[in-house]
Amino acid sequence: MQDIIVFLNGTRGIEVIKKLKEFGHGILTSVIPLTKKYDLVHRELKNLDINCLRFNNVNDEDSISHLKTYNAKLFIIAGYSTIFKKELLNIPQEGTINLHAGRLPEYRGGSPLNWQIINGETKAVISVIKVEEGIDVGQVLQDQNILINTSSTIRDLHDQANKLFPQLVINIIDKFDKTGKISGRIQNEKNAVYWHQRSDDDGHINFKKLEVNQANRLVRALTKPYPGAWAFFEKKKVRIFSTEFPRFDLRGVPGRICYFQNQGPYIICKDKALLIKEYLIENYPDMKLKHGKNLI
Repeated sequence: MQDIIVFLNGTRGIEVIKKLKEFGHGILTSVIPLTKKYDLVHRELKNLDINCLRFNNVNDEDSISHLKTYNAKLFIIAGYSTIFKKELLNIPQEGTINLHAGRLPEYRGGSPLNWQIINGETKAVISVIKVEEGIDVGQVLQDQNILINTSSTIRDLHDQANKLFPQLVINIIDKFDKTGKISGRIQNEKNAVYWHQRSDDDGHINFKKLEVNQANRLVRALTKPYPGAWAFFEKKKVRIFSTEFPRFDLRGVPGRICYFQNQGPYIICKDKALLIKEYLIENYPDMKLKHGKNLI
């Protein structure tokens, strides 16, 4: 397929563009946000010899008018977080596809990979959908499972998703080249669940309410490259990046910090203890958690 425009903001879109080039598909241009934090993405696109447009608002009249001049056949949204207006969606001849990192319709909305870890799913599902008006409501064109085990982190899932999405896009284009259609499975609205975009405020670990499995999942879902789950120690914010399940059963008052047989720190959750493997006390990088104190 020729005449493709890719909307992106990072690695996922870069990998899709590389795969499209590898298979000889024609990219008219790419689109990234105008803000400075995407300058590195812009440089990567230049290195790939891909033209790049940058809009402050992709839905405003000037942006839409400019995009119309390309006579695009297909739009691909690969991490570009703006919801497209109907006028924008109507531009490409064959429609718009979106790379959504969640099972549909159960994980519509924001932060789907994070939520799938937090909710204790044993597998994450990534989906490519044909975009319609609404949030993640279109036909599912391709999807694929990613195993989630007790050590899987959000970085692991993003890395795997970014490797898998490009081939899913190629599969869709290959099918279009054979059939002349971009179509897939219609979602069952009875099963639709919307999840909000997570923010750092959502990362607080309440050890009085969370059992060890829940606390561990929250840490794994919010670890690097995200800011990390957090709690307070002596009015200082502690970022927790890695935890493990102890080999023994340690219980007590939820929130209590313990060192046991020269190991730790352990933190008592609602049911029992979790071993903290990596943490950082903000603005106090050399400070350590103290035995007998509390994380709240």
